Amino acid sequence: MLDYLEAQTFEKLLADLLERVSDDVDKREGSIIYDALAPTALKLAEMYWDMAILYRRTFAATADGIDLEKCVNEFGVERKKAGKAIRRAIFIGRDEQPLQVALNSLYRLDDLVYRVMENIAPGEFKVEAQMAGAVGNRDYGELLPVEANNKLGKAILTDVIVPGEDEESDESLYQKYLEHIRDKAFGGNRAEYRKKVRAIQGVGGVRLRRAPHGGGSVKVIIIDSDFNAPTPAFIAYVQEIIDPLEYTGDGYGTAPIGHKVTIEGVGEVGITIECELVLNGATIGQIEVQAIEILETYFSELRANWYKDLDINVRITHVESRLLEIEGVEDIISTRLNGVENNINLIEEIPIIAKIVLKEGGT
Repeated sequence: MLDYLEAQTFEKLLADLLERVSDDVDKREGSIIYDALAPTALKLAEMYWDMAILYRRTFAATADGIDLEKCVNEFGVERKKAGKAIRRAIFIGRDEQPLQVALNSLYRLDDLVYRVMENIAPGEFKVEAQMAGAVGNRDYGELLPVEANNKLGKAILTDVIVPGEDEESDESLYQKYLEHIRDKAFGGNRAEYRKKVRAIQGVGGVRLRRAPHGGGSVKVIIIDSDFNAPTPAFIAYVQEIIDPLEYTGDGYGTAPIGHKVTIEGVGEVGITIECELVLNGATIGQIEVQAIEILETYFSELRANWYKDLDINVRITHVESRLLEIEGVEDIISTRLNGVENNINLIEEIPIIAKIVLKEGGT
């Protein structure tokens, strides 16, 4: 249907209308008949174009933005909203002792402001980014008070407790909708666990393992919304929501009563990449930054697919094909991953780049 609607162009419609007129009448451009039918064909083409747009907006497979949200909302699926990062901050007074600062006071790191929200230990507080999104996860360092604090010696922004995340993309929302339609969430089945855990702010993906500690036990392995291994603080946060340790199996979290749930973070495997390159008109120093960015992107794409419960393969051919996109890289003599010229297969873990070694070789 969509193809038909999009095929109704001005030229096609005008030709169809002119064909209905007898050939013994002048139908050339500029004739009375042509000039009478052309505006009609134009309006018809606009109508068909509007119908094609409406058709796309009607179905989840072709809709986007607010139209996609309306389609999937009818089935109880909602877009995951952007969330603010919650971080740990350490406050030290001028006397080098832990400093207790006022709740709701504001501190700045570059362009991002954090609000003090909860005291967790002497001189240690939970702080919340005032801008929603993953941007709140990234920077570390010294905070500056928005309002003067004469007792403050130093304030340091450290661990991510609950990762901030950007608003869910259309692609992710559509995939969640398909999962909802195909795998009905009910009574503590896999679909329900995935739905509830992935709905938690900061969770980017879930894998489930049945009965790791005997009947009634469930292992939930998570990756954070930046597709990295979650921090211990975040794992504890998710554990508290799903099945609090002090009441495990009693149904005080979102897990069904009788289910003893263990939350774990995905493991990481560091990979050293060594490449011997043939360069043309460039030096290692000139291409190194771009090579690091390209390979980091490749590894990020691999980590983003971890939640699909499939093995992750770090492939030498993919590493080389991406490096060959860099201007100045003419050929690649050899590539080693962790010292060997073989791909690396990961079953449960995610890959991170431990080191990149680029060397220039001969022709």
